[in-house]
Amino acid sequence: MGTDSEAKVKSQQLDENNSILTRKIIFYAFLATLIADTYASKAEVLNHLTLWSFILHMLYFELHLSSSKSSSSTSLTNTLIRLYHGPSFCGSFALFHMYLWTLIANPSMEFDLAPDGRATWLIYARGFWLHLGPILCHYIDMQQNGAMLRDVYALAGWNTSKLCQFWMCLGGYFAMGLTWEQVNGDASGTYNVTVVSPEMYVLISKAIGVVSCIIAFAVVAKPKLLN
Repeated sequence: MGTDSEAKVKSQQLDENNSILTRKIIFYAFLATLIADTYASKAEVLNHLTLWSFILHMLYFELHLSSSKSSSSTSLTNTLIRLYHGPSFCGSFALFHMYLWTLIANPSMEFDLAPDGRATWLIYARGFWLHLGPILCHYIDMQQNGAMLRDVYALAGWNTSKLCQFWMCLGGYFAMGLTWEQVNGDASGTYNVTVVSPEMYVLISKAIGVVSCIIAFAVVAKPKLLN
């Protein structure tokens, strides 16, 4: 009995160590990207929703996930994980699909916003990493840390709270998005959209974002983490 208990503890510790390592790698990759992109653009990219979202992802992956055996529902880390994870996860899908819509509205958007002299391959690589990278990182996180995330949500009863699930699905990311909109002003102007009116571009973007968040939550997050 003691041997089995010790083996279980060692297995949990190994899982936590692997989780910490993976999340640190993702966090520092996001941080390095943020610093490099801010420097290269002379901080102009900080006006973009993509970079605001990237900061949200970075804050989430900086947090340390631990097993329920060594944590509580009221700990600050677990509270922050619950506040950041849903908006970061569902928001990554929303941003990716809004990005595709923006490319349809302005196919040369990435080249319009790139600093003079930036290599074409770097423009494409940056676009791929900033918009698809967070989805891939969340996939890795879900595969590796799904059990610990379920514990974090279950500890606070988020699997039964409709209000908390609303925050996880839509509320959190769109609170950030609407704040960005108020700070930034003209979203269509930021991305040089001219094929549709500014009002239509923003309306379609929001609709795409809402649908993407709902699908990501209903198809992935809720079944895997809350049920």
